Amino acid sequence: MQTPPAMTDNQRAVLGAVLAVPDQQRLELSIGLGLSAQTIMRAVLPLIDSGVLLERTEPAAGRGKPARSLRFSPGTLATLGISVASDHIRVSCSDLAGVKLLTAKRARAYETAVAQLVDLDELVAAVMDGLPDSAVLVGAGVSVQGYLLDGGKRILARVDPAGWAAIDLAARLRDQLGLPVHLMNDGKTLASSLIRTAPEPNFLCVHLGTGVGGGLVSNGMLVAGANGNAGEIGQFFPHGPDRPVEQTFQRAAGLKDWSGWNGIAALPAADQDCLTARLESAGAMIGDVLAQALALLDFQAAYICSRMPADLLQALVAQIDVMPLGQDLAGAGPDQTNPPPAVHACHVPNHANLACRMAAEAFLSPTAPC
Repeated sequence: MQTPPAMTDNQRAVLGAVLAVPDQQRLELSIGLGLSAQTIMRAVLPLIDSGVLLERTEPAAGRGKPARSLRFSPGTLATLGISVASDHIRVSCSDLAGVKLLTAKRARAYETAVAQLVDLDELVAAVMDGLPDSAVLVGAGVSVQGYLLDGGKRILARVDPAGWAAIDLAARLRDQLGLPVHLMNDGKTLASSLIRTAPEPNFLCVHLGTGVGGGLVSNGMLVAGANGNAGEIGQFFPHGPDRPVEQTFQRAAGLKDWSGWNGIAALPAADQDCLTARLESAGAMIGDVLAQALALLDFQAAYICSRMPADLLQALVAQIDVMPLGQDLAGAGPDQTNPPPAVHACHVPNHANLACRMAAEAFLSPTAPC
């Protein structure tokens, strides 16, 4: 594996700006980043020489020098994304623009941390062996199920909690890969992935998977908490058959998994009725929990994230109604209370891609909290 390039903060800033808005000219970068033209030149030239950036010349409109625009060279700098869950492990590699280069997955019901580590090692080795020669890894992101211990060094996982609690997964992967490794649980991974695109700077992310998790963003920054577990909304939901996890909706639809999903209308009538009732009750439960969380966290929006089919997730979100703060006060009119938070559906096919993005953000902004 090639050694990750050493980059200055200015070079990372330039690279991030070009990734965000391709085909920018140097003057545009200078204005946008607040750096002098000479500083931009010193940052850009090594990136062009190393093949990370491509500069193309565009004909000038009239007299004068032709314009030169910059864009990221596909497949050069890349990150590794790892998802460790109770029912699967996935390892993906994407370049910094988000183009997937390689992926490997193993799906089965895990019972021990050792079994998960064996499969993780094999999948990482397979992806590393298959990387194109042009790809240089600059970091790895890891999304895990469970709670974080020791500020994110170890995991208290649903599968074999004692086994995982004894393993420093981040350090293990750093030694194995020789790369910076950033570890978050799945709720935090989802929340961090939405920071750049969410229109609201204050939002709560609710993850409905084999369990229920979450993450909190305040003023555009991920809230970590003492040990990296802030925003774990799953603790607000009662355990039992009504807990809004994927399996609850699969049972209501008469399905073992989502492979046979063709929409609610394609289900037998009895299953349609059962699933509709489940969506209504789950929506009411989520709405009540969000109302409680709103009093503690004061967010503008909630993102309901899941790998369940996008149309089903949207149908669930349509059933969620969150009472705004102050609405229960006698004499308060509609224009005298805060507006209710917006509730959005966010379909997430897999967390490994988000973990790639997490590692990319950490590389481009090494001083930002992760």
